[in-house]
Amino acid sequence: MLVARPLSPALSPACRLEPRSAPRRPVPEAFQDLTALSGVPRRPSSPEGHFLGLGPLARRSLHALWLVVLAPGCLVTAEPVTYEPQQTPPILVASGLDPDPRSILLVGGDLGLPEFPIAASVASEDAGESVKAALYIDYGFENPLEQPFRNILPNFPELPAATLADGPRPLVGVLYKVGVVALQPGCHRLTLVVTHEFDTRTGCPKDLRDSSQITWHFRQCDVGDCPPVLENCPTAEVSCPLDPTVVTSDPNDAGTTGG
Repeated sequence: MLVARPLSPALSPACRLEPRSAPRRPVPEAFQDLTALSGVPRRPSSPEGHFLGLGPLARRSLHALWLVVLAPGCLVTAEPVTYEPQQTPPILVASGLDPDPRSILLVGGDLGLPEFPIAASVASEDAGESVKAALYIDYGFENPLEQPFRNILPNFPELPAATLADGPRPLVGVLYKVGVVALQPGCHRLTLVVTHEFDTRTGCPKDLRDSSQITWHFRQCDVGDCPPVLENCPTAEVSCPLDPTVVTSDPNDAGTTGG
């Protein structure tokens, strides 16, 4: 009985299967300098370019970069945003005050000064309004006109409107002269007030929040000795109201007397 047996590949050259090797593609230049120590295995790459040797995410990133580079440039314009500066209260700067508010001034008589100028600077955002100054004598003492001071010395030169960027600006021409107001010998107060607008009826700032003040204590001298001692100073019973259209002698309803 005849049995058909498959021919052995070794014995049948015509039936031997040779493995076909794919044609070797050139290695991209981006990978030619990699070594075995780099830990990056080489892999075949098509000759389309270096980008095909990169990962999909890297290729997408490079494509997006080329789109940005090659896209025509466009300038986005918008209307400039401007901000109007808000007005601030005029602030009396503590440095440079003269006379020193901590000192006791001796005024008039045989030993006191006949007059003294006041050096002070103001910083503020004025929004076009000038800064005005006045001197109150014995601020807190209600006079017969129901104003919160014994007397007032107004009409000093105004400071032209400026901004905070301009820095502190010195007041000009603020001066106290003995004899302008008749005072009894003894302790008195002199208060410098700055604001953008005074109320003509009350003599107070139209808005107390739009003001600042500083106070000196002085002794009105008489004939003879005049030691720098403050005794029997007038009490502060009233102050300028927040709203000058509402005048009251009640200190609980009035504004602040801060200095």
